[in-house]
Amino acid sequence: MLLQTSDRRSRTREKVKVMAVDASEQERRVQAEIARRAYEISKNRGSSSGHELEDWRQAEAEVICQGCYARMVVDAGLWIGTGAETFEEGSIEIWVASHRITICGKQNAEKKISTQWSIRPGAIIFRVIHLGCEVNPSGVKTKINGPSLEILLRTVQAAPKTQLKSKVAAA
Repeated sequence: MLLQTSDRRSRTREKVKVMAVDASEQERRVQAEIARRAYEISKNRGSSSGHELEDWRQAEAEVICQGCYARMVVDAGLWIGTGAETFEEGSIEIWVASHRITICGKQNAEKKISTQWSIRPGAIIFRVIHLGCEVNPSGVKTKINGPSLEILLRTVQAAPKTQLKSKVAAA
């Protein structure tokens, strides 16, 4: 019996582009891609009215990737692990805001995400992760480890609370 081996190259040397992008700009970019895809769906349907919400929801399902991720606090940082195979090699961008990251890239034609997804090779897809703590957008390290994308974010330490002392004027 002959075993077939994968001829796929390792992604360990792949570069990931990291940019500081505030949360409202991240949201604007994601919504713009959803709107573009909803228009495309409507146009393919023949631009018949009455299907706008259905088209929008389908576009959201295709554009926003609901993949799994892991989160772990390490030292003075936050480690996020998620799948890289969803994205086409060399297309991954990470947009970092103080409380959220968005992973953006072209959909990998070789990897079907779920049975609800239509594969649109090269389509832009997003994975939005709300962090639950404040991070420094300039302190990000990334690594592709096999099929996984690892992101290490530096957390912002909360300033110690100081007690206010009131001065009582001597009468």
